[in-house]
Amino acid sequence: MYHPTLGVHDLEVAREWFTRVFARPAFRWEDTLDPKLLDPDYPRNYSFFFFIHDLHYVVLCPQLHATGALRGQTRYQDVPEGMIGVGWYTDDAVGMFDRLTEHGITSHDQKGRRITSENPPVSPMAPDIHVGFTDPETAGYRHEFVRIGDRHLEYYSRQADPRLRPDWVRPPVDPNDPLRIERTSHHTFLTADPERAERVYVDAAGGRVIGQRRNEELQALSTFITLGDSVVEFAVPDPKSPAAARVSSGLDYYHGISLQVADIEQVETHLAHAGVPTRRLSTEVTSIDPEAAFGMQWRFITRRPI
Repeated sequence: MYHPTLGVHDLEVAREWFTRVFARPAFRWEDTLDPKLLDPDYPRNYSFFFFIHDLHYVVLCPQLHATGALRGQTRYQDVPEGMIGVGWYTDDAVGMFDRLTEHGITSHDQKGRRITSENPPVSPMAPDIHVGFTDPETAGYRHEFVRIGDRHLEYYSRQADPRLRPDWVRPPVDPNDPLRIERTSHHTFLTADPERAERVYVDAAGGRVIGQRRNEELQALSTFITLGDSVVEFAVPDPKSPAAARVSSGLDYYHGISLQVADIEQVETHLAHAGVPTRRLSTEVTSIDPEAAFGMQWRFITRRPI
């Protein structure tokens, strides 16, 4: 996985919250790539990056994003706070979008133009960075696929995403981590169309279904798909469940992220000291609900669901 993207209205408020909750530093986008290799008109100061144990996570302000070389693009226009996309690395962005097209999934580049064989997803950042997004109307959600040119990788891996370093391995629990995170467990989407999700994640992107189980917490039937080093849960809510309203439009909804931790009580103690309310869902699960976390749920669990 490249990174999930959270949209917020006040970038500084979000930066302070994430730094307080996760006890990790924030990096501005413009500090994660060598500016000498980028188009000087590409917008700056519109996002923060966090690396949370093994998760590369981005907080973005839509109002600051559509400037400079991206002036006029409208994909995040008028969005409420919450998840606005999820990105994936690919070795061949052109081929990836060709496969999506073959499966009936349309896509657009960073300026909002339809990706075709005549219009490959070249980024305004630099000619060797390819970035594109699936159209929610055909894919259910905005899935980003990116190829970063080789000359950028060493610089990008210094702060933004250390997983790109050749010697990186998932670290053990850091004794100084107040959350005692072991790993990212999975990402949860709500959907009314699991077959569409499989077209994107399995048929086009090459992922694999690894299981299905009942999610009583969401009152849903969930299919789990592994893609790259990540697991994604697509949960189909029962018709009368509270979660069903989230997918009544037919589009998918990025509900949240589950982190596997060593000690639930320690998580709750740290978050209480940080002034963040939690809700204990079971002996093995506690959560920060969307109302307290810019529109998305953070779950802390001691055992992975599959």
